[in-house]
Amino acid sequence: MAFCAWQPKNVSRSRDHELVDLHCHSTLSDGTLTVAELIDLAVRRKLSALAITDHDNIDAFTVGTPLAQAAGIDLLPGVEISSYDGISDVHILGYFFDPTNLAFNQALEHIKRRRMLRAKAMVRKLNKLGMELRLERVMSYVHGGTIGRPHIARALLEEEYVASFQEAFEKWLSPGMPAYVDSEGLTPTQAVALIRNAGGVAVMAHPHHTNRDELIPKLVDAGLGGIEIYCWKMPQSAGRRYQEIARRYNLVWTGGSDSHGEKPGIPGLGSVHVSRAVVDKLLDVRDRHFAEF
Repeated sequence: MAFCAWQPKNVSRSRDHELVDLHCHSTLSDGTLTVAELIDLAVRRKLSALAITDHDNIDAFTVGTPLAQAAGIDLLPGVEISSYDGISDVHILGYFFDPTNLAFNQALEHIKRRRMLRAKAMVRKLNKLGMELRLERVMSYVHGGTIGRPHIARALLEEEYVASFQEAFEKWLSPGMPAYVDSEGLTPTQAVALIRNAGGVAVMAHPHHTNRDELIPKLVDAGLGGIEIYCWKMPQSAGRRYQEIARRYNLVWTGGSDSHGEKPGIPGLGSVHVSRAVVDKLLDVRDRHFAEF
């Protein structure tokens, strides 16, 4: 089993009073802000560390590292890996992995190719349904990153086939709708193992949305290190449930805004308060995992 103890540089500890955002997206996946804009916004909102967790894409870390260093903010390696169990999407966040790990990068490249095939199939379905949507139009929103349904939804909106982003999903792109195409890829346990084998810490994203609590014991067995508890709009009852689950399995409580941009009515960067202490705890888990190998 390959494991690389990649050491993050210039990531300081013991600043628990400071705040971080460990879940956000750039234009390299389905966000509306560039990596540079996210870093600038994080500085203006006085965050001490940021993890840009684009879907199945770690390019933000490479692009953003020199920008973050110049701005005086810690940019942490981050990713949100898409995995599937039955008809459910299960998103697994990864932190502090080795960004040069060959197997990790090969797996992400494979996922990226599958995403493209799926997008092409969905566009073909939309064409057969009478919408003259071109793949080139969809790709114009991708900016070199990973393609996904939000890019197709945006193209449908811009071409005036739908009146809103939400309508694109509700009418065409969600499971059971006419243009939907099933996802294929990693299972949740495979996603967790992929992150851990690259030296990182795997975290279950927004569990109250995923609503697949029965998977958590298997993910823990695969090496899950944390679970998102500081989430936008997580009900208090759900928060208490996941805190108890986290205690039971000794999982780190993590969180972030899951920001996809700065628009009214959606969470902005830094809007979910997460202590810098969470970064220390993730590093502790990573070090503990390394000691077990």
